[in-house]
Amino acid sequence: MKTAKALSWVIAVAGAWEVIAPFILKYTSTGSATWNAIIIGLAIVILGVWAALSAAESTVKNLNWVNAVLGAWLIIAPFILSYSHTTTAMWNNIIIGVIVLALAAWAAVTAGGSAERTA
Repeated sequence: MKTAKALSWVIAVAGAWEVIAPFILKYTSTGSATWNAIIIGLAIVILGVWAALSAAESTVKNLNWVNAVLGAWLIIAPFILSYSHTTTAMWNNIIIGVIVLALAAWAAVTAGGSAERTA
């Protein structure tokens, strides 16, 4: 579970980047991209920190699966919310989405791993 908790902190940092990215990468003029980044980013931060601080394996696992879904949402959101023409926002979401999806799935799978219990 140590690996899952460490990954959860990295996921939280990725979520924090997602929250501030519209302002740093200057795509705040695209409202749907900005609000999506802020809302989903905050959700990722909250769930990531919660998973990192939780002592219950099932909670860590479930929160990371939710973050994996949010990562998948970030990948498809530019096309569903019609801001794929804002390439900076689109690529930021795709990259952060892939990172969150991969790390959250990894964390969820390793959250209750028997190999880590013996360590």
